[in-house]
Amino acid sequence: MGNIVGFIEFKERVRRSLESILSSEVVERAKRDSHSFRSPRPCGMTIHTGIGCSNMCIYCYIYDMGFPKTVELYPLPVEGLVYALSINPYIVPTKTLAAYGSVTEPLNSVTRDFSLKLIEYVYRYLRLPTQISTKSILDEKIVYSLANADPRCSVLVTVTSIDYAKILEPRVPSPIERIIYAGYASKHLHTSIFIRPIIPSVTDSEIDKIFKLLSEYNIKNIVIGSLRVSKNILTKLKQASPSIYNEVLYRLPREPIKKQQIAIYDKDIREKIARKAREYQIRIYTSACQANIDSHKEFCNMCLKGPCGDIDRWETVEESDIAEFLEYTKTRYSRITVSRDAVYIELKDKISKDKIEYIEKFLKHSLRTIVKVKPR
Repeated sequence: MGNIVGFIEFKERVRRSLESILSSEVVERAKRDSHSFRSPRPCGMTIHTGIGCSNMCIYCYIYDMGFPKTVELYPLPVEGLVYALSINPYIVPTKTLAAYGSVTEPLNSVTRDFSLKLIEYVYRYLRLPTQISTKSILDEKIVYSLANADPRCSVLVTVTSIDYAKILEPRVPSPIERIIYAGYASKHLHTSIFIRPIIPSVTDSEIDKIFKLLSEYNIKNIVIGSLRVSKNILTKLKQASPSIYNEVLYRLPREPIKKQQIAIYDKDIREKIARKAREYQIRIYTSACQANIDSHKEFCNMCLKGPCGDIDRWETVEESDIAEFLEYTKTRYSRITVSRDAVYIELKDKISKDKIEYIEKFLKHSLRTIVKVKPR
């Protein structure tokens, strides 16, 4: 049996194991849950440990997505959530990246214990490379739990500003505290400061101050990301700081409509941060998944930003593995073309768009390279 079909059999064993311990009611709820069918994002599979967030950072977009300003635990038990992931057709065990913290603070008082247990169980059962993004204090218990669950866990600690933090992030610990504890975490785990979003006229003017603190606490990595704004976010920015609002407005390619999110222009700020990072010998990741790939000493060539990670871990793509997978999924093909950069598959038959999507995405994550399927 080849590696790709082996991944499917791996998931089947996990599914059967969990079904033997879960109630039929939890199994049915898990089958209806979005984790059982949602396709992974470019940064990996976003795994939700709670619903809503009480931090109320004024640049946050989750409230425009309908999430509440309070926090509740995710309604499935930990084992049920793992089960939902095990039956998701797009998840590839050991390969699909797991990202915690996309729509809630995973380490607040409500979600903390649940999140730590879920991270442990997802890694134990499916071996998905772990990444957690947080604005919480990384105390000894949290760091120990994360390292025990996944020793190569990628930790992202958000810091966008020192001086404007009380305006931008009124309900979270101070950025200086976050950096101090991130420094402690970096002794045990691959830890990066998550400068996302870049706040124009703020992050760029404070970048020296931020980098000096990172150097003081021996933090060697940052991840940067753009600010996306909706009409609601613009309104909150205008109320909080007219000067920041005006700078953001100047950098918008167009004003958002309703709950639409538009990324601002920030190429010049990114370049400034990159120059400063070189001065301080700090590594920049331009996406969160790059940090996760690096922390797990993996290799990835799934998008145009690649290749990323340890090139020595690049696995030769075997045509026979792909052929076996296509036969396993009852898909007839006429040609498989494998190159260093991509895999192209020509099919003999017309098949549904859903099946093409499944083949492309499962192979993409299995092989960590670009995959294109051409139907007849």
